Amino acid sequence: MQKKYGLFFGIVFSIIAVSLILTGITTAQAVEGKEIKIGMAIPLSGHGANAGKREAIGAQAAVDVINAAGGVNGVPLKLYIEDTASNPQDAVHAVRKLAGDEKVIAIVGPHYSSVAETTFPLGNQLKIVQIAVASSKPGLAAANRPYAFRNTLTEDKIAGAVIKDFKDRYNIKTVAIMADIKDAVSRALGTKVFPPALKAQGIEIVTGDKPITFQTNDAQFKAQITKLKAMNPDGIALGALGPDALNIITEARRQGMKQPFFGTAPIVEGELPQKGGKAVAGTFAGTIWHLGVDTPASREFVKAYKNRAKDMYSGPYTATPDYYPVNSYDAVYMIVSGIKSKGVTNKPGDLEKDRAKIMQYMTNLKDFKGVASKGFNDVGDGLKDVHVLEIKDGQWKVVTSD
Repeated sequence: MQKKYGLFFGIVFSIIAVSLILTGITTAQAVEGKEIKIGMAIPLSGHGANAGKREAIGAQAAVDVINAAGGVNGVPLKLYIEDTASNPQDAVHAVRKLAGDEKVIAIVGPHYSSVAETTFPLGNQLKIVQIAVASSKPGLAAANRPYAFRNTLTEDKIAGAVIKDFKDRYNIKTVAIMADIKDAVSRALGTKVFPPALKAQGIEIVTGDKPITFQTNDAQFKAQITKLKAMNPDGIALGALGPDALNIITEARRQGMKQPFFGTAPIVEGELPQKGGKAVAGTFAGTIWHLGVDTPASREFVKAYKNRAKDMYSGPYTATPDYYPVNSYDAVYMIVSGIKSKGVTNKPGDLEKDRAKIMQYMTNLKDFKGVASKGFNDVGDGLKDVHVLEIKDGQWKVVTSD
């Protein structure tokens, strides 16, 4: 009799256990509503407009692929895009609208570190994840836990790889630093990132403790280049956004300087090779992805991007992807992975809980298999590989990857 009861209760407990497991699976997979709202706060106007448009195309390309495969358990994604206009004030309005009016589950963006310095604290107040796709000023995500994430590498990690290859290529012994004191990441490059990275390679900094400075969108750079020319360095470290880098290097060539320039991720934007021509040839920079990456995930991304770019912000500077839309494409996939993994319901009444679940997922994400993304480190910065590039034949081309 005792064996019978033991067998009976064993079967009952097994049935209950299986039932609970099945219930758990159902709960984890039950996503409700007509659509899952993902926000995007990026520059569609201002000096970062072309980069922002490429990011928007990248995110929408991810939405296209996911929706074509059935969305998230039959519920389609919808991307809500707001223009940050390349400045902090508009970015605050964009984030507030996405979080409050549109009630998105998470936000892809912003772009610039100077903008993220304002929107990241706001995101913590609103308790909504922001995944920046270009911001790379060291320490910015760490200062804004727990809802701030950056799906990109910080500039100190990129700079070390770039400087090593730059030194080897041009036999560099002395460098002058020129930096934008208005843009947050460019300022950090000139004052905090480049100096220790150059010293680590045994390179003398002829500008001393104070770089030659300018401000974003300055109309001309004649005085700075005249000063730079007099110093006669072997090479120039440039903390600048792409459009300013173009004007600086062009002025240097006009004044007869032949020395090579290098920067990091910010100068990759702004169509520097296409607009600069021979003047910018030989310029070095670093990034986390390029068109030469030949993997199944990369090929799928490029195909989806080009399909979407035909009718979304179409133009000569959005037709071909760079690493910014890769970051936004991967960010959408990360959010969807979080929705599936953490049991997000998408019910209106669960919005705050669902946003917290996305934050918890991103906080522990270390092994994501994206086009160029692995997840985030302990302070919310991206885990990625570095690709060193140089301008050759009017394009950014890979030097090394490590």
